Amino acid sequence: MFLSRKYKVTVTNKNTVLEVKHGSNLYAVLREHGLIEKMLCDGSSQCGKCKVKISGNDVNKPTKKERLVLAETSIESGMRLACQYTVKSDIKVDTQEAAKRENVNPGIVSMKIVKSNGEVEENEFKSYLHSDMFIKPDLPASNEPLHVPEEQEPELIVDDSVDDDDFVLRETFEEPQQEPVTPRFMQEEEPVQQIKEPEAAPQEPQKDDSVKITNRASTPAYEDDSYSNDGLLLVQQPDGIQYFHYSAGIANLASKGMIKTDERIEVLLEKHLLSDFIYNNINVKDVERVIVMLDDCYFEGKELFNLVIYTSINIGGFLIEILQPMQNHRDMVRFLRFVNQTPGKRLLIPLDSLEKAYFLDDGNLYELEAGYIDSDSLLSMSEFNGKNPIIGLSDDMLETTVKDSFHLPDSISFTVFFHTAVIFMKTGLADKRLQLKDRTAVMDLMPLEITVKLGKHDGLKRFNVFRKQGCDLYIDQNALDALNRFRLFIRTVIAYTEKKFGNIDNIVFYTLTDSATLADDLLTLSAVPKKYERRLKTFSGDPSIFAVQFFQEKDIETYFQKRFGVHEIISLDSDDVFTETQKECEMKIIS
Repeated sequence: MFLSRKYKVTVTNKNTVLEVKHGSNLYAVLREHGLIEKMLCDGSSQCGKCKVKISGNDVNKPTKKERLVLAETSIESGMRLACQYTVKSDIKVDTQEAAKRENVNPGIVSMKIVKSNGEVEENEFKSYLHSDMFIKPDLPASNEPLHVPEEQEPELIVDDSVDDDDFVLRETFEEPQQEPVTPRFMQEEEPVQQIKEPEAAPQEPQKDDSVKITNRASTPAYEDDSYSNDGLLLVQQPDGIQYFHYSAGIANLASKGMIKTDERIEVLLEKHLLSDFIYNNINVKDVERVIVMLDDCYFEGKELFNLVIYTSINIGGFLIEILQPMQNHRDMVRFLRFVNQTPGKRLLIPLDSLEKAYFLDDGNLYELEAGYIDSDSLLSMSEFNGKNPIIGLSDDMLETTVKDSFHLPDSISFTVFFHTAVIFMKTGLADKRLQLKDRTAVMDLMPLEITVKLGKHDGLKRFNVFRKQGCDLYIDQNALDALNRFRLFIRTVIAYTEKKFGNIDNIVFYTLTDSATLADDLLTLSAVPKKYERRLKTFSGDPSIFAVQFFQEKDIETYFQKRFGVHEIISLDSDDVFTETQKECEMKIIS
C-alpha cells in the first residue's frame, strides 16, 4: 500500500544508512538514532536550529516556514530544517551544518558579515525570532522570503525581549477578534496561537473568523510515522463545498474558498473521485491529508464523544478522515466547539442546543446530559429559523434591526429572543417567572405603542415584535415558558457542577448568532449567579474552521489522545443531587 513504502536516508557525515517509512519526520528519525543533537524546541518548529543539507533525485520543495527562516541562497544549496522535512524519497543528509549552529545565541535575529573578499555571510535566523513574527498572525502566504537589506558594514540586530534560555516560551499572542461585547466580558486570556483566514475572492461580507489554537510548545509536532501537517479541510454545505487549506509552514490558513457545485462529498468518496475533484477545483500542492465534514451520517465508523462518527480511508494518495454528525448538524457544531478549549476547569453551555452541557476539568470531559430539556421544541419554531432574522431590538421595543434591511425579516435571532425577555421583565410586561401580563394590566403603565403589541391568539398571550403586511413576527407565552426552563437548567447545571467538581474557572456560552448583550441578559435573567459576572465568555458563529487545528497532529484520534483524558457521561435526569439542586435554584431565580 502507498503508506507502507520505505525509503533510504543516508547520513553522509555519520556514514549511516537508515530505512524509514514514507511520511516520517526527518528530525524525529535523526533524533531516534542519535544522529542529531536535541535542539531548543525539540522539533516543534520554533527555533530554526535543526538545519541540515539534503540532496537526492526528488528532494521536497521548501515549506513556507523554511523560506521565512532560511536564506534563499542556502535553500538553493540544499539546506532544509529537519523538523519541516517529510521523507518521501531516498535522500542524503549532512547534519554538520546543524552542529555548527548549535551554540548560536537565539537572541540574534539577523546578522550579516561582509568578509574581506566581498563575500556576504548571512545568519540563518533572519527575522524568524523577531517578536513581530509572533505578535502578527498574518504572515506572508507567498513563497517569497522576507527581505533583509544589504549592508556595507557588518550588521548585528539583537531582540532584547528574547532570552537565551526561555525564548521559545515567551511568545506574545493577540486575542481573536470578536464582535463587540460588553467590556467586562473579556475574551479568553490563555496563551493561544492564532489562525487567521487569508484574503479570498469577493463574496458576501464575512466577519473575522479568527480562531484560537492552543500552542503546546512542550509537545513535539511529529510522530515517527506521521503525515505532513499541511492539509485540506472540506465542509459540505447546502450550496456547495467549502474548503480551507492549512499550511503548517506558516501555521496559518494559506487559502480558503467555496466551490459552487451539486456534487456531494459522500458520493465523491464512494466513487473514489475525491482526489480528482480536489485536483480540478482547488489549487493546492503536496497535500496528502484531507479532513471532510459531512452534514449527515453516511459511513460506519467510531463514535467520538457521543457526537460524531469518525472513520479514515486512503484514496488516490490521500489520507482522508471523515467526520459525520451522529444525529443532526448540531452534533457537529457541539463537537467542534468544545475541542477548541484550552486546559482549565470550564463549563461549556451551547445555548442553541441545550440538551447537553460539558465540563472540562483539565482535559477530562464530563458530558452533562438532560433528556427532559427539549431544545428541539423551541429551536424548531419558525420564529427562530430564517435567512433574514431580526438581530436587534431597541430598549423601548419600537425599533428593530434586520440583518438585511432591504427585505422583510423572516425570523427572530435566538439572542434577540433572550434580550426581549429581559426587556419584558425590566418594563413590567412580564413577571419574574416570564409570564406575560394582560394588556389591561399595563395600559396605565406603558405607552400605547407598546400595549397594542400585546395580544392573544387562540387563547395564548403573545407580543408582536414586528408586524407589517405579509409579515408577523411575535414571541408567545410558549416560547417564554421554554426560556424559563432553559434559564433554570443553566442555573442548576452551574450549581450542580460546583457541588460535584468544585470551583469553575470560566463559564462559556456558545450561539450561532451574534449578540453584544448576551452576557448581560443571562445575568439579568438570573440564569447565572452574579459572582460569575467577570468569568463569563460568549462566542458566536460557525465553528467549522476550528477543525484546522486537527492538522497539528498526525490524525484526529491522536489529537484527542493527547488533549483529552477521561470521557464520562452523567445523566442528570436520574441524579438526585441535580434534582435537589434544581429546587434550590428555582427559588433563587424568582426571589
